[in-house]
Amino acid sequence: MDSIKRDIKNEIVIEKVNLVRATLNEAYLMKDNLLEDGLDYKKIIVDLSSCDYIDSTFLGALIYSYRKIKEQDGEILLVVGNQGLTNSFIFREISSIFKVCNSIREAIEEMNNCSTEILNDKN
Repeated sequence: MDSIKRDIKNEIVIEKVNLVRATLNEAYLMKDNLLEDGLDYKKIIVDLSSCDYIDSTFLGALIYSYRKIKEQDGEILLVVGNQGLTNSFIFREISSIFKVCNSIREAIEEMNNCSTEILNDKN
């Protein structure tokens, strides 16, 4: 099983992190994937629902990627459905930076709502 699996649905990239512990070992792969995604797509979801723990290096990779993608008018949402992660110190850091959803469905709906709001603002 891939530790990080990419899926594309309706112009939205979903990066599913299939790990209980997301650490330094996967941080660079995550960052590279997200920056590559940002070249072709503006909507990215990172699914962390399998993670119980995220270390500071992995969090740093998410934040770095978020900033780079925002500079290109892209958006990253996180899915954090795991109670272990939502109770952690790292989650407080995550939720202060990223829009956090409880499910893929909720994140996709949020992405679609963002597109509608952007279109309405331009009219």
